Amino acid sequence: MAALSGSIRWGRASVGVSFGALCLIWGLTFVVLRVGLREASPLTFTAIRAFLGGLAIALSLLLSDQPFPRDRDTQITALAMGATNVAGFWGLQSLAILRITPGETAILIYVQPLLVALGAWTFLDESLSLLAMIGMVSGFAGVVLVIGGQALLQPGQSWLGYAFALGGAVCWATGTLFFKSRPHRQSLLWIAALQALYGSVPLAALALSVEHPRVDLTPTLVWTVAYSALGASALAYAIWFSLLRRHAASTVAAFVFLVPLVAVVGDALFLGDRFGFGAFVGGVLIIVGIWLVNRQPTKPNPINDMHKA
Repeated sequence: MAALSGSIRWGRASVGVSFGALCLIWGLTFVVLRVGLREASPLTFTAIRAFLGGLAIALSLLLSDQPFPRDRDTQITALAMGATNVAGFWGLQSLAILRITPGETAILIYVQPLLVALGAWTFLDESLSLLAMIGMVSGFAGVVLVIGGQALLQPGQSWLGYAFALGGAVCWATGTLFFKSRPHRQSLLWIAALQALYGSVPLAALALSVEHPRVDLTPTLVWTVAYSALGASALAYAIWFSLLRRHAASTVAAFVFLVPLVAVVGDALFLGDRFGFGAFVGGVLIIVGIWLVNRQPTKPNPINDMHKA
């Protein structure tokens, strides 16, 4: 996978297809998770997804003669990212999708870039442009409209589901801010592999302690695990980091705002979920906010985040 990505000649068409594929894979992951979680308990499913995704990336790197990183910096980074980006983010994402729609989950989780901008301004002394400030106000107003709009449309909706989705965004943002503060000489693909492998351990422990692990070995479970582990994790990471090597992080990150849009459309097409006008307007405000925050960064960052759907 890593060797393949390094051998591709990237023309404009290839870059466009790669961006499109990335948004499609990550956007539809929310829909696929909803289907897969019918066949397995949520934390158990997520632990399997994390382990298999991390294993696939690790084997690819070893086969392409990239040695296992033993340095302390990489191991500390991977452990922290495994706790926040995998155990926290992915675990809460699965719990949210059980209670609210995949589209709602995607919209609320993708306030993460807004939280990162706010956290970087607060803790990392990064300044904010006027556009970024407007984007954060727009995004957080959108969160209020999404939750309020859906609560009016479906009064029985689970507030716990909204809390899980926003908690996932907070975990993802926390991992991103930690990563931004770390040395950037580590292998990004090895960190992607190790964070998934390390994150699968607390997920499995939680699954054993707080839920009754259930796995119905059906064709549906097999293809949804394969999609979320090999597609949304391994393949998508290879595309993501290949794009980051060739383009500014801000340019790549700006396309993140398309992922919740794909998730909402996929949710409506494949699962038939409805959205009220307030939720629609809120989603638009969040998407615009993400775009504004990433539109004109005040200083280039080596990577916007360690992205996980």
